[in-house]
Amino acid sequence: MMRDRSYHRYERIRIIEEWSRTGVLAERRRLPIEEQFRERLDGTGARLFMPVSLTYSDDSWYNTQISYLLEAYDALPNRPDIAFDSTWKVFESTATRTARMRSGSAHKITQSLTYLSEHVALDGAVLDSLLGDLPSQTCEYLFKKIITHAADGDGQRVRGRLTGVNDRKDATGARIKDFLTLVEGKYLVPADVDANRKGAMLLRRALAGETLSIEGVEVTLPEKARLRILMSGLLYTARNERYHGEAFSPFYSSAATLRTYTHPHYLFLSTYALVHLMWSRSGESFGPSEKAVERNVIDNFGEAKKLYGRHWTR
Repeated sequence: MMRDRSYHRYERIRIIEEWSRTGVLAERRRLPIEEQFRERLDGTGARLFMPVSLTYSDDSWYNTQISYLLEAYDALPNRPDIAFDSTWKVFESTATRTARMRSGSAHKITQSLTYLSEHVALDGAVLDSLLGDLPSQTCEYLFKKIITHAADGDGQRVRGRLTGVNDRKDATGARIKDFLTLVEGKYLVPADVDANRKGAMLLRRALAGETLSIEGVEVTLPEKARLRILMSGLLYTARNERYHGEAFSPFYSSAATLRTYTHPHYLFLSTYALVHLMWSRSGESFGPSEKAVERNVIDNFGEAKKLYGRHWTR
């Protein structure tokens, strides 16, 4: 049943008011969308998520990362957004460590992500699984960030991370810039929801590696460009919004539906997969096999689509 904003605003305050008397050890009442998600989870029989089996190691860095992965698992199944937050910590630490070890010098996270997309092999079956069929809500989110709001201050920073505006030798950035210019020309229509949605679905196809014809121009995004858009455009932007409190916590919103769960679930799954792909190619003793990671990614995305059904792509 649909609830209006005033209902949710009242419920959020009422939850806090009850806890002010009982303490937070008392389990709060679930919001309507939380009940609907639980019913969906029970009804589909989906396993939701299975972690990659890992090996024991005394390495202190590795064990720190394991602690954050356990923190992420503890947030499931109800809060994939919080699972993403915890997994991001592992991803950021792994990304900067990998870039430093490969390049011989330290990088900030934004520089590390650019370096990884250019110089570290994160392609193949895992990348194809991650980008082969993004949730519609994720595509719409990405369209807003890199197309609709590109002229805003935050939007300009996102575009800068993708296009490498200050580096004329950045061939990948130039390819992304040309692609985004074509998408803007056709789908950036103010207040036209249908045009924006079509543009978002075009992003899905481009990130899947399809060759597209946009205004008579054929475009195929290379793997390096697709990976940069995933890491520097989607994941890093979503992390920043949550870290700085710029986005509404998704499941306390009056607009939340089952479809709302697909976006943070995708953020979590893709970040988790990239972490383990980097570990599998690190040469470290604790790294899982690449085949194990590939199988895990396929299995986890299969479980997600089983759970969400049409909500994943509509």
